[in-house]
Amino acid sequence: SSGINAEYGGVLKDVMALRKNLCVMRHFDKLVRPTSGCSALFIDVWPLPPIPSSTYIEDDTTSMFLLQLSCILHMVGSWGGIRLRVMATSPTQQIGATEKVQLEGILKILRIEAHVQTVVLPQDYERLSEVEKYQSLNRTIRENSTNTVVTFMYLPRPPLDTDKNQEYLDKLTALSDNL
Repeated sequence: SSGINAEYGGVLKDVMALRKNLCVMRHFDKLVRPTSGCSALFIDVWPLPPIPSSTYIEDDTTSMFLLQLSCILHMVGSWGGIRLRVMATSPTQQIGATEKVQLEGILKILRIEAHVQTVVLPQDYERLSEVEKYQSLNRTIRENSTNTVVTFMYLPRPPLDTDKNQEYLDKLTALSDNL
């Protein structure tokens, strides 16, 4: 199993080294395509990294890629009735309001119709270990995604050191478990 994990982590790292966009899908085998009578369903986008950096979202190609993919899916005929929702994570409601306005401006420039929802992270989020942050964000996503059909989220970059591939896959599992 660890050999497979090392190989998988290596493949992810190699794709990233080629400066290619990478989309990792989990639980797609459980996807139920929406029917035309569905209402109050969402395609959710969590465009900010789990461990925030100082990068502004409009300078972040990963965030833009997530927004583009979700918009393309939303434009497909059978998915058109599903609403696109962009989740703005923030340490406080006040900062969240600023981030919401920023995201709405970006969406307007990109001509993407979506609802922006502010999600305040738990108060102790900054004091958590890296894995605990992923677990906390996973809980936050689950609590805010009860009517979500597909979730697009920003994943951490694969490690440069292949000896850390298992640790990396554990982080991905913590972040995406039960979504």
